[in-house]
Order: sequence, then C-alpha cells, then structure tokens
Amino acid sequence: MQASLSKCFRCGSTDLRDKEVEELIRHGRYVVAMRTKATVCDRCGERYFDRETVQLFDETRQKVGRGDLEGLRVTGELLEPIPR
Repeated sequence: MQASLSKCFRCGSTDLRDKEVEELIRHGRYVVAMRTKATVCDRCGERYFDRETVQLFDETRQKVGRGDLEGLRVTGELLEPIPR
C-alpha cells in the first residue's frame, strides 16, 4: 500500500504490514464503520492510509454532516453510559 513507508512514525518499528481494517468515522450522533486497507504497525498498531482513503473518510464525514445518509445502512443505535 505505502511503498515508501519503511518505519512507523509513532514508535520507529519497521514491522509494517498491509491489512484490511475497520475505521470508525464519527460525526455528531453517527458512527460509520468503513472497511478498508491500511498499512499497520505490528508493534504499536498505528495505521497509515493512502491519500484516496483519507479523502473518502473526509467526504463521508461531510456527507453525514449534511444529513445525507444515502448509501449508508442504519444498523442500530450507539448507547453510552450517562456520567454520574
């Protein structure tokens, strides 16, 4: 995926691997689970995405922010504990 990436910028490890991941895109009350490819550091878990994928994340966040849920399926509702 990232041919020029030779080490993790977070921890310095050279143990990087391309794999499929799930990235959660949040906007307001919505969370979009997107499956995509990333280069992942085997030591610390840092993820690196190509430019097109990052652009897709941004476009998805903007689309959901406008209330446009076309192409997205509502699969449930997220519940959070109420702070005491």
